Amino acid sequence: MSDNPPDDTAEITTPRRWRVSPVWLIPLAAALIGGWLLYDNWASRGPVITLDMDTAEGIEAGSTQLKVRSVQVGHVTGVALTDDGQGAQVTVQMNPDTGKLLGDGATFWVVKPRVGPQGISGLNTILSGAYLQLRPAKKRSDKRHFNVQDSPPPMPSNKPGLTVKLINSGDNTLSVGDPIVYQGQNVGRIEDSRFSIARRQTRYTVFISKPYSQLITHATQFWLRSGVDLHLGSDGVDVRLGSLQSVLAGGVTFGQPADVESGQPASNDERFKLYATHNAATQDRYKRQLRYVVLLDDSVRGLNAGAAVEYRGLRVGTVEKVPFYPPDFKPSSFSGFKIPVLIAIEPQRPSLAWARMTNKQWHERNRQFFKHGLRATVKSSNLLTGAMFVDLTFDQHARNYDAKKVGPYPVFPSEPSQITSIQQQLSNLMDKLNKLDIGPIVDQVKHAARTTNETLEQLRQATHRINALLAEPGTQKLPGQLSDTLQQLQHTLDNFQQGAPAYQQLNQTIDRLNQVLDNAAPLTRTLRDHPNSLIFGRPDGKDPVPRAHP
Repeated sequence: MSDNPPDDTAEITTPRRWRVSPVWLIPLAAALIGGWLLYDNWASRGPVITLDMDTAEGIEAGSTQLKVRSVQVGHVTGVALTDDGQGAQVTVQMNPDTGKLLGDGATFWVVKPRVGPQGISGLNTILSGAYLQLRPAKKRSDKRHFNVQDSPPPMPSNKPGLTVKLINSGDNTLSVGDPIVYQGQNVGRIEDSRFSIARRQTRYTVFISKPYSQLITHATQFWLRSGVDLHLGSDGVDVRLGSLQSVLAGGVTFGQPADVESGQPASNDERFKLYATHNAATQDRYKRQLRYVVLLDDSVRGLNAGAAVEYRGLRVGTVEKVPFYPPDFKPSSFSGFKIPVLIAIEPQRPSLAWARMTNKQWHERNRQFFKHGLRATVKSSNLLTGAMFVDLTFDQHARNYDAKKVGPYPVFPSEPSQITSIQQQLSNLMDKLNKLDIGPIVDQVKHAARTTNETLEQLRQATHRINALLAEPGTQKLPGQLSDTLQQLQHTLDNFQQGAPAYQQLNQTIDRLNQVLDNAAPLTRTLRDHPNSLIFGRPDGKDPVPRAHP
């Protein structure tokens, strides 16, 4: 206990209240304003997206822009390598209210100077630099990670038109962006190219813009477009030259046969076969085919797949395979080692009226034709290229038809070609010549040759003598003497011309001679009738009776 007594006089004190100084209102207001600004900035800024690229060439953080239809909708904020180091990753800050442009169908690519089939593009980026281009998605989503394409998409997604698929099984390839041309007009482009390993085919997605999309029907055929189309066949060399643009750009063109109905318009994503050439497309339009196997004894050099099968100059089919050996082929089944050739008779080729018959009716009619001598032969169609074709003709002396098959196809009877027949005839002729006894003939030829040599020697000697005679001085004077003689003869003939003195004297002499002959006529008759009158005188008699001279 304390010894000091309590102080009754101690004062009771009240604790002081904490008061906010007005000075603190300023930083508080600043903090509130800053927070509101941060929230407003966060709430009003656009989304941040990430783009994966193979290379960030031309892309710079802070300067490269993202555009839609040449309108800026964002900018690049960062460029870095991917985690595996195999590519580049670009961070883009989008502008406010641009999230509706993003989705699963959004497409990004880099706009920079390019040289392609359609010409030169992106020249405006030479001074301003490359930028990113966005094709908005049709449906909005929360997707924020995208891949950047190497090349721009060919056509705007909202452009009206028709999309079809082209199937190519050949070696020729096309690139995305290659043009689709119809009669010199660019009507579309290739949008996508994908190769199917399972089917070993290349599938192209082709977009045809309106109004050209109305040209695509079920009867339309597509083929590769090249500047130079060279076809070497049985008809010779067929060369088609296009424009310089077609040589450089290439692409695809299309059309339909003139004698085929157009049919219904094509629908989206409909599939068409892509042919290598226009000739291949023309040949493939004949869908109905009657296949036969021709067993040939002749050489098949120059007879290739695609060659014509003709009947009296009219093409009725096509050679499909040379040679043709079915899976169950047995060499012993072909006597004489004949070469089987697969041909296809195409009823639609000569006339649509022929196609009205069914295949069964055609086979039955052909069997009747075989019995009446219808045969197949191989003939040369072009001496320059050595190409051959199969010719169908009726042979009245043909051998009997033996119906049989090679694999699933019936045999079309054949006859040796004219070339083989000529060769056989020449061989027979040589055999006959070899059998002839030509010894006496050779002796006669030698005797004739010896006689000819003797005659030629005599002729040579005679020629030598003539030359010697002509070289003598007297012979050389003959032309001059002959000329003098001709002049004298001419002078003599001139004297006997009408009106000349000699001519008049000759006429007078002839007149006198005629008078003398007239006076001597009675004496001549007397001597003829009485030869002795010169000795005994003229006998008395009756006066002569006037009569005509005998």
